[in-house]
Amino acid sequence: MAGEARVSFIANKMIISWRSFALSLLLGIAAALSFVAEPVDRIIESAIGWTAWRPVSGDIVVIGLDDRTLASVPGGRFGRAEHARVIDAVRKAGARRLVVDFYYQRQERDPGSPRLADAVRKMADHIILAVATQSVPGRDQLFSVFPDPEIAGQRAQLASIAWNYQIWQVWNVPLMYEADGRLLPSVAAALANKRSARPAEFRLDFSYNLSTITEYSAIDLMEGRVGARELGGKEVIFGRTASTFPDQHYLPGHDLVPGPYIHLIAAETLKRGDPVNVGWAPAFLIAVTAMLVALLTNLERHFTWIALSVAALLIVGKVLLSASLVTSSVGAALFFVAAVSANVSRRRRRFSAQRENPISGLPNFEALRGQAPFGSATVIAAKLVNFEDLVAFLPGEGSQQLVDQVARRLTLACHGTQLHHDLDGTFAWLVPYYQHSQIEGHLAGLAALFNAPLTIGELKIDVAIAFGVNDEFEGSNAQRLAAALVAAEKSIRTRALWTKYMPRQKEDAGWQLSFHSQLEDALAGGDIWVAFQPQYEIATRRLVGVEALARWTHPTRGPIPPDEFIVQAEKSQDIYRLTLFVMDQAIRSSAHLRSRGLPVNMSVNLSATLLDHSDLVGTIRVMLTAHHLPPEALTIEITETAQIENSRQARQTLAQLRRTGIRLSIDDYGTGQSNLEYLTEIEADEIKIDKRFVMTMRDSQRNFEVVKSTIDLAHRLGAVAVAEGIEDAPTMALLEQLGCDVGQGYYLGKPQIFSELAAALLASPHSRSA
Repeated sequence: MAGEARVSFIANKMIISWRSFALSLLLGIAAALSFVAEPVDRIIESAIGWTAWRPVSGDIVVIGLDDRTLASVPGGRFGRAEHARVIDAVRKAGARRLVVDFYYQRQERDPGSPRLADAVRKMADHIILAVATQSVPGRDQLFSVFPDPEIAGQRAQLASIAWNYQIWQVWNVPLMYEADGRLLPSVAAALANKRSARPAEFRLDFSYNLSTITEYSAIDLMEGRVGARELGGKEVIFGRTASTFPDQHYLPGHDLVPGPYIHLIAAETLKRGDPVNVGWAPAFLIAVTAMLVALLTNLERHFTWIALSVAALLIVGKVLLSASLVTSSVGAALFFVAAVSANVSRRRRRFSAQRENPISGLPNFEALRGQAPFGSATVIAAKLVNFEDLVAFLPGEGSQQLVDQVARRLTLACHGTQLHHDLDGTFAWLVPYYQHSQIEGHLAGLAALFNAPLTIGELKIDVAIAFGVNDEFEGSNAQRLAAALVAAEKSIRTRALWTKYMPRQKEDAGWQLSFHSQLEDALAGGDIWVAFQPQYEIATRRLVGVEALARWTHPTRGPIPPDEFIVQAEKSQDIYRLTLFVMDQAIRSSAHLRSRGLPVNMSVNLSATLLDHSDLVGTIRVMLTAHHLPPEALTIEITETAQIENSRQARQTLAQLRRTGIRLSIDDYGTGQSNLEYLTEIEADEIKIDKRFVMTMRDSQRNFEVVKSTIDLAHRLGAVAVAEGIEDAPTMALLEQLGCDVGQGYYLGKPQIFSELAAALLASPHSRSA
């Protein structure tokens, strides 16, 4: 009994339930195991790179094959004879060791090969030659490129110049690398004299300041301006630093960095100590312990500061450990702290919510849900139509008078039961079972009462009201009230006086009422994903763009049509979060294609309602910068789901997008709000013709004329005409005759996950044309 009492005492002292704590724990572990939390650690490590406070030791210097050197040799060709001159000059300068960041394959026709071999031979074992790793074209297979044995000789050391790309940046460098079955040290390991018995890699120290690296131009060394004073006793890396060479790589927290610099930073890291990766578990255990102490000691008032302090401690600890070459992952721990904090915040809101509406003084819906079970009573919900517009229009205390007068009229229908008032002009009450037969008459009478205008000060206000009825006896109070509210919403949409909730609406009602949480879960769990559909220039059949399309595969409902969840996201104010998710995925994917030699344009849909967000353009700029994508490679398609409000902010947003260099497109032209009015608001670079016109243009003369006139209009406005919904070759041919610029549709390519699209486009140049 005493043990049970102690368990009960601990459970009661918890600020949140053990169930919520366990779910937060599982979320953190899932974030760690699924690498969802990894971007958090990447951001922190990139921030370390931005500080770049640590100078290099100066023991290693770079001899750069730079732009000045290339300009100094005939034809800009720096051949093997010139390489030999550099190697001889380094030897004569008394350098300790030389790393040659070039791979010397066998070349029968290069007359400088014998001289290069002689220069390498004279360096004896003080030279390290590069072993490169390349991919087999069209196959997921790597092979190693060893130097020509006639050049390497017997004494030259070999080292791998491979490293690990993640998110298009160099994060880790091998300590030892297996090249065609042969275990080789990396350049960094060779310079630091570190070895291991099997392949291994380590995290770079990004705090090194690249501006402290000493680089000498190869031409200065060859012509004697650099010699023993600069290179004597030094480790030397000879490699490409010219801007015209592709040996430029992104280092976290830095811009493009020449390959030799990365080898140098890696060697400096190893020379300073032995890097260790402790993983995510230590930080996670610290976070769990700290959160348990905070939750069990009943420090709810100070919980926010405690959570922020724990988060700051984890981040600072990671930074300090990284200075000691200890890599730790704190992303999962921060996920866990955020999840616990969200639960605490949710509990605070729930328990601090007043059970009385502050405007009308009536009990609110929380009080209605918390009362005794409704039993056989019928739930009636009433919603004022366009309540927000009325409140915005009425001056001063007008909204208070509006609510008071509506409440007085509704009280007539309550028959002695309590009227409840929630936010947004919503009311509810219960009708006893013995009055069920009178409900329709009572609602008709109420509607008649609201036919008479309300008097607010000197204004006469017409008010419309819609009712929802739930007379099903099953479910909790909250479920039955929610069902009545869903029915009231349906009355507004269908312009009916009242609607009875039917059991088959339950699934849809649950979907709508829990949309926000389901969207959050879907984004976190990967159920919402991005499909990519190619766009081709119609005249040449050349790939010119890709459109990013949001998709949702629900675990129980299956694929949800985009029109359904996007409209719901706009209603629930989640469209901004959803749009930023798709935008980030699209920009990331476009940057990847561009880095692989496929600079196609990426199109992303943007609801017109988001143009009023003052931070929209800044957020997009941050994404473009983070993924190194030029603004002109992004097209934003203003969708037709809502009309552009004639607001100053919307116009400023459009102007900022254009100044940034982002292309603008009018989506689904000819439907909804995408009409001539849009053309006056948006200085569009392209106009997309809605697929409803394109798919039927061969069968409907009217739709054919719409498509034809839209193409002509786009060209007169200096815009590109894009046709979507091309399903067959005849439609494609007809659009080509009409002079349409770009096409998109299942005939040209269906929406795919990015990995499939990238594989198809990069596998062969033939896949880049329709």
